[in-house]
Amino acid sequence: MDKRMCRFSEGMITLPEGYSERTLNTFADPSGREPPITLSRDSLGNCNSLEEYIASQLGLLQQQTKGWRQAPCEEAELGEGLATGVMLSYDFLRPDNLRLFQKQALFTLDMEHLLIFSLSSPCEPTQADTQRFNAILQSFRIDI
Repeated sequence: MDKRMCRFSEGMITLPEGYSERTLNTFADPSGREPPITLSRDSLGNCNSLEEYIASQLGLLQQQTKGWRQAPCEEAELGEGLATGVMLSYDFLRPDNLRLFQKQALFTLDMEHLLIFSLSSPCEPTQADTQRFNAILQSFRIDI
């Protein structure tokens, strides 16, 4: 797969030399009743592993927020056995003192690039929200 080709809903582009895709995709229910799910991309940067990256990012979030609560990390699967990653569930108080709940599933498809799926909600995710989130993870396929 040519990593310089960037595909998206409306078409595709060729990235200039040295550029990498860092887009953010939001999957939203048109009615606004269901929590949105986002897909973002990042790189490990100075971190040597996914676990080190997660610890670094969570450390930053905990310093910048109040009322932090986090459930134990779980294993997550992307696609039909394409990758194993980490599922995080946490919540915190936003600056306006409203609580925000997040589920994040983080995966590395190679030794550098990360895919991060996130579900964000102003209330604790329901079982249906979690099932929808997991269904998106399971539906992932490599575009060749």
